Amino acid sequence: MESVCGGAVVKSKSVSPLVEPYSQPNIPSTLRSIFSSIPLIRVLVRRDLRLRYHSSVLGYLWTLIEPLLLAAAYYFVFIILRGTTEEMYPLLVLTGVLIWSMFTKTVRFSVNSLVKNAGLIQQIQFPHATLIISKCGANYIITMLSMLVLIPFMMLYDLGITWRIVYVLYGLLMSGVLAAAVGFLLAPANVRYRDIDHLIGFVTRIGFFLTPIMYTIDYIPGEHRWWYLFGNPMAVNISTVRSGILGKPLAIETTSILASAASTLFLLWIGLWVYSRFQNKAVKYL
Repeated sequence: MESVCGGAVVKSKSVSPLVEPYSQPNIPSTLRSIFSSIPLIRVLVRRDLRLRYHSSVLGYLWTLIEPLLLAAAYYFVFIILRGTTEEMYPLLVLTGVLIWSMFTKTVRFSVNSLVKNAGLIQQIQFPHATLIISKCGANYIITMLSMLVLIPFMMLYDLGITWRIVYVLYGLLMSGVLAAAVGFLLAPANVRYRDIDHLIGFVTRIGFFLTPIMYTIDYIPGEHRWWYLFGNPMAVNISTVRSGILGKPLAIETTSILASAASTLFLLWIGLWVYSRFQNKAVKYL
């Protein structure tokens, strides 16, 4: 590009559109950009937590108040009105609701990560994948704080903390991985086709009833249970967390857990490939 300055012709380089650093279209480069941006992820997590409760009088106390109100509502409906015979039903339902809520919020935030941060993406260069990872991190923290409300129920039902608490950590980890996988897979397409966000909202509402949240895995017939768990990894994750909370052996077979983990990791690989391949094309539509 040429320009005239004081009668002299000055040649200048054309300015190319902003592209993400470390943005080679492959999975290893995307993973390297994530691991090299840990400080940035911490900043984004703190930002998400502050914005979540911005201008709120009670602030982070809402992480405890909301699940407590849910527990009271479930207790009133299913114990007092319906007369459910399952003694620990409120604890089981509340656990399922907390894990499902973390999953659905992470999916929605991840799918909209590019759209909601369009201004930031257009102003500065940074690895866009950190937006999805930071959403997962923020929701992990909120969920862990919310799960403190389970302690009074555990004391009420005389449940102690055993080594099976690792089931809780595993279930939370795989729920976050699954949510991130969906986010990586659909975030680029959601920039161009905003219908995806509405579709995700509909699917998660349907998934609430198809996942053992208001019931346990025992309600699924034994002859269909393996395929049900294979097709619904969140059913495996919620059942695993419940076993950790109750301190009991796993209510599902090990093969179902391995199959669910394999399908989740495969979906993550597909999601990373799609995100690495199309993220730079997607930001042109922001």
